[in-house]
Amino acid sequence: MSDLFPFFPTTPSLFAEPVPTLVRVIDTETAGQRFEDDAVIEIGSVDLDLATGAIFHPMQTLCDPGGAEINPHARRVHQISDEMLAGAPPFAEAVEPFAGAPAYAAQRSDFDRPRLRLAGRWLCTHKLALRAFPDVRAHGLQSLVKYVPLDLTEVRPMMAGLHPHRALYDALATAVLLRRIAEVLMPRCRDVEDFLDRAERVTKQPALLARLRFGKHKGVPLAEVPPDYLEWIVAEPGMDADAVFTARHHLARQTIRGARPLPAAASL
Repeated sequence: MSDLFPFFPTTPSLFAEPVPTLVRVIDTETAGQRFEDDAVIEIGSVDLDLATGAIFHPMQTLCDPGGAEINPHARRVHQISDEMLAGAPPFAEAVEPFAGAPAYAAQRSDFDRPRLRLAGRWLCTHKLALRAFPDVRAHGLQSLVKYVPLDLTEVRPMMAGLHPHRALYDALATAVLLRRIAEVLMPRCRDVEDFLDRAERVTKQPALLARLRFGKHKGVPLAEVPPDYLEWIVAEPGMDADAVFTARHHLARQTIRGARPLPAAASL
């Protein structure tokens, strides 16, 4: 993991200001349409204190889809019916109680952040899990629960009556995931602020994939993919941004180790 989330020597400051350690872990369920036609139909969140590990303050609400048609596949996944949505508040009203946190985290923040439009720093637990648990076979939320594994015993009472792909259920599972990520990665940081800064930076970057998702090396750990294939990924027009970012990362690591020169087009 040293090159995925490098160790940073601890040098505590005598004059450091207290840093907010609360992260509001949040999840949305939507109508399942294209972004411009989509609508949030459920929001769920729970707060995590990174300093203590406490998970508390669960919130959930359904939202009026505002006329957006719910995609049948999305409905099969979250199982939210029209009858359940009858009388739900409009999104602008429903989202208000979730605002005001210093930081937010979501399993796929690139999906949730533009739909919620909540101000604050954002962390993507999917991208962070790829750094913390690169050898896990898959990095979807339920796969991480199974394969890390994550112990949900503490939050089970708050999941009562819910199931995976309901917003509060997934927010609670994601909070347990973020707490476990912090246990693995925070010892490599100066302090909580350094962890948050670096986690936010990782969130803004493309995902650093653990394995290729395509081609003759599909499923192979990226660190084991031949350099010439990584160079092809970097040079190929229209290639997936996550794959290009990951290929450049591993080519750069090989350059540091003296394996072979990094192509000019692949500089970081």
